[in-house]
Amino acid sequence: MPHIHAVVLFADTYILWKRKNQYVTEKKSPFVLVLIVTGITQAHAALAMSDKVIKQRIEDQAADTLSLRKLKVDFAVEEGYVVLYGTVGLYIQKMIYEQIAWKTEGVVEVDNEIRVVTGLAQSDAVIERKIMELAQTHRRLQGVNIIVTVVNGAVQIRTTLDHPQDVLFLKRRVAEIDGVIDINIQAKFIA
Repeated sequence: MPHIHAVVLFADTYILWKRKNQYVTEKKSPFVLVLIVTGITQAHAALAMSDKVIKQRIEDQAADTLSLRKLKVDFAVEEGYVVLYGTVGLYIQKMIYEQIAWKTEGVVEVDNEIRVVTGLAQSDAVIERKIMELAQTHRRLQGVNIIVTVVNGAVQIRTTLDHPQDVLFLKRRVAEIDGVIDINIQAKFIA
């Protein structure tokens, strides 16, 4: 993008810009200069406005989502890049915030720095047992070999599944368990 420098001499405007290491000067009317300067200013204003619109849309979606209404999560938006931060009580809430941000028009990238701080301290053994019950009771996961390790609420799962969408199904169900603060699923798929 060329750098534009302008000097007004009498009634004429001269525009000096650099392209391919060569300075070029053009004589333009003052009206043209006003349009160029205004165009640059409007582009920056439009970019800032779109960040405000993105932020408002994310806030509106979160307010419309029952499980997110009373949470203390904030976010920053700059040039379409969104950073989510704050705390939630369930891992599923962290996932929902990220999903809302990604689905918002104009978002380029999302960095989810939301921390999960659980209200109910469940032991790792209880979390592991609930995941194993989940694997036994849900039709999609029956007959699937699942190895679960839980350390301080961080869940590691190794499994072989039928479909890639089963990973998302499993992750969402595990994220609903109180006490889970992180989820890592290593899956292989039946060919």
